[in-house]
Amino acid sequence: MSTLRDVAARAGVSAMTVSNVINGRTGKVSEPTIARVQEAIAALGYVPSAAARSLAGSSSRILALVYEAVPGRPALESPYESMFVGVCEQAARAEGYALMLCGASKAEDTVAQLRSWNVSGAIVMATTRMTPSEFLERSGVPAVFIDSYRDGDGISYVNIDDAGGARMAGERLGSAGHRRVAFVGPTTDIPGVVRERLRGLRGGLADHGGGVERRDVLLTEVGFDEGIAAAARLTERRSPVTAVFASGDVLALGVAAGLRRAGRRVPEDVSVVGFDGLDLARYVDPPLTTVRQPIRDKATAAVAYLLDELRDGAGAPRQTVLPVAWQEGGTLGPAPI
Repeated sequence: MSTLRDVAARAGVSAMTVSNVINGRTGKVSEPTIARVQEAIAALGYVPSAAARSLAGSSSRILALVYEAVPGRPALESPYESMFVGVCEQAARAEGYALMLCGASKAEDTVAQLRSWNVSGAIVMATTRMTPSEFLERSGVPAVFIDSYRDGDGISYVNIDDAGGARMAGERLGSAGHRRVAFVGPTTDIPGVVRERLRGLRGGLADHGGGVERRDVLLTEVGFDEGIAAAARLTERRSPVTAVFASGDVLALGVAAGLRRAGRRVPEDVSVVGFDGLDLARYVDPPLTTVRQPIRDKATAAVAYLLDELRDGAGAPRQTVLPVAWQEGGTLGPAPI
């Protein structure tokens, strides 16, 4: 494999001159010298190190995807996260950029990693603990935020209609006669996706005289096993709820499995509705009734917004809220009499 010094020797120049040409610092390099260096690079098939170029201060052409790193949990293990990352990588690669995963456990570690690689920009998932304004201030890189409900006026973001989608679910549940519904999901203490989905659900049920009582909000981590445990909590206390809305599909599938293990039929005894519209929702029997979000469109828009900002420089924040759709399944039925 050819090295920078090999290129310098072939072109008859110093290694520093080759470095200057590669990294665009050609102000003091003559046109004939630039041509000789470029010919040597082509002849030797030399490929500059992306890390070295990044550390040298030129554009790294690396986009960071920043997510919350959870101890003991594999990175981005959920189907939603996997699809989102895959589409981001595909969109970035099509534009000549590489996508780097950056697990955020401590803010200072995240910032140090981004700076050490001199990333061009970042796509930041809402699960990170830093607020958007804090991230922008500390990292110093352009960023687009995903599913963010904090610092909304001054940031670029791509959200979905979380409240509208959950309201749709509440209206469907209410129309089916369900008046007392349980909500299962992570914390609602901070502004974000889960709080918006609970708010939307309550609004849709209220139009039909139903609701979600405080005792029927079950806070849990997102996962299949956590859904099973939440269902066990509901059945053990003989809760009178006739339906369960889960903040995500994997959690909803766990709830449905847990209800069946407890001898409850789905949907004859208890209905279950999810949110995400993942492909796996169709692989169970009966298929999960859920709200489908446009994951592919969300990822594509995030990369496009970030690249627009890199090309155009600072300007008005680029913001969008993507619509969601109802996905019919077999886990929502009439409320039992």
